[in-house]
Amino acid sequence: MTNADLIEIGFIEFPHPTIMNSVVYDLGRNRHLSVGCVGTPNEMIFICEQDKNVPEKNTDLICLKNYDYDGYTTIETIKELIKLLKPKK
Repeated sequence: MTNADLIEIGFIEFPHPTIMNSVVYDLGRNRHLSVGCVGTPNEMIFICEQDKNVPEKNTDLICLKNYDYDGYTTIETIKELIKLLKPKK
């Protein structure tokens, strides 16, 4: 899996460089899924809550997946996380 694979399903890149070269997916309700260091032994996935007044600031984050404990992530896993976490319309 690469950042390009994630961008293809709706993730976006930050407008500035980040340490983990992260991409994010808007989950609604001030939350986003953040994936960093895609395809490397540093890969991590977080669900983040954004400050309502300062959207660039995360108020909470939870690590959902970490390469050290869980190994590499597949695009199918990402799609399932989005299905699970995105509110139904």
